[in-house]
Amino acid sequence: MEGLLTKKWQILIAVAIGTCMVPLNASIVNISLPSITEFFQASVATSQWVLTAYLLMLLSLVLFFGRLGDFYGQEKLYMFGVLGFLTSSILCSLAPSIFFLILFRALQGFAAAMMISVSIAIVRKAFTVGELGKALGIYSMVIAAGLALGPAVGGLLQSLGNWELIFLINIPLGIISLIVCYLILERNKGEQVKWDIKGTILQFITLFTVVYELNLIQTKGIDFNSIIIILISIILFILFIKNENTVKNPLLNLSLFNNAKFSAYNLALLFNYISMYMVLFIMPFYLQKVLHLPLEYIGILLTISPITMIFLTPLSGYLSDKFGSRYLAFTGSLIFAFALFSMSQLTIFSDIYDIFWRFLLLGLGAAFFQPPNNRSILASISIDQSGMVSSIIVTMRNLGMVFAVSLAGLILYSTISNNALESPLLFNLAAYDFTTGMHRIVIFGAFLSILMALLSLIKIHNTNSIFDSFKKIIKKSLKKIKLK
Repeated sequence: MEGLLTKKWQILIAVAIGTCMVPLNASIVNISLPSITEFFQASVATSQWVLTAYLLMLLSLVLFFGRLGDFYGQEKLYMFGVLGFLTSSILCSLAPSIFFLILFRALQGFAAAMMISVSIAIVRKAFTVGELGKALGIYSMVIAAGLALGPAVGGLLQSLGNWELIFLINIPLGIISLIVCYLILERNKGEQVKWDIKGTILQFITLFTVVYELNLIQTKGIDFNSIIIILISIILFILFIKNENTVKNPLLNLSLFNNAKFSAYNLALLFNYISMYMVLFIMPFYLQKVLHLPLEYIGILLTISPITMIFLTPLSGYLSDKFGSRYLAFTGSLIFAFALFSMSQLTIFSDIYDIFWRFLLLGLGAAFFQPPNNRSILASISIDQSGMVSSIIVTMRNLGMVFAVSLAGLILYSTISNNALESPLLFNLAAYDFTTGMHRIVIFGAFLSILMALLSLIKIHNTNSIFDSFKKIIKKSLKKIKLK
């Protein structure tokens, strides 16, 4: 292998193979969730924790493991992560109940956080500054490919057997990555770091209580218990903010958010991932239960948006470098909003072509929003803070995915009962009720996308309030209306 590729490219390939399992397993389960729900005779509110547990652990621990990699050694932590991912994948395929599956998915998310938190740092150390852009471009392409191929691979594997097969795809990928990493990576010693253990614990408990609360409201509505949990979540969040503002080495540097432009673009990114992942969560149920499409077709349809993004994000990034980010991100937000609104016109009689062009448009909007938006985030802060900002971008992405599953489930339960959702196929009134819930979800996503468009127009560097920027945009719009 040494004769074919230099060591730095071997490292990139080894890390990319292993890391692609993280986004792959964030999207591969979506298509199988209806089958998992039916297999275990579980409610949608319960089975959605198969997605949420994975994303919640990944989100909560990625910043912590980034610090642990500095202390313990990034290469050693990565390999332990791959080993843990392999083990948890096998356990997922053998889960005897939905609760064990949720537990094993949480372990899988734990291992995924170990891998994703240090993978970019390993690649960064292997390449010189002149080649780093190319290396990170290939790395990003692999991550996007993992997310794109998830639904198609999941649909194919499930059509060949049971849902358990979707977790076994990790075995060959993980073994190859582990062997190559063991042979290639140097197990460097870490350095002394200061821990924000309190912040890590508060972050995890706060996120868990918020997601648990949203899940509880889905099944039982707002009652005394839910109000208590809401109050606990608010108190925990306040404690987390207070801790991060006072500790010397915070898990999250909150002072970055004093920059209105930085805050606005991160909020827009959060809205984008909430909107996108709500669609990816609800569509497998709609395509399988309402339109009664085969799993192979569902898998192909769900890859349309990510594949569109793979091909168009390099162009979007180039255009943002050449012409600036604001109006490109604004245009992408509007296209994204229109795509979501068009999905509210889908019915129980829609066909594959109705789905196809809407997913294509959704991918187009996302492709022209995300690279310019991320570029604006990085450009709004100094280069010495780029490591923390990269972690914040990953956190916003995963936070959006976690909230998307909970919010979509909450909205869906407003139109259809849990008993009806447990049916393998929906007909007549039940199918209509489900479609109505889906319409509410995509309209909510379209509303968030309009907010994304407004946030994209903010061009303020020295201000402490996003709302001040909003006021200025609104005042300018009102003046133009009066002049007309």
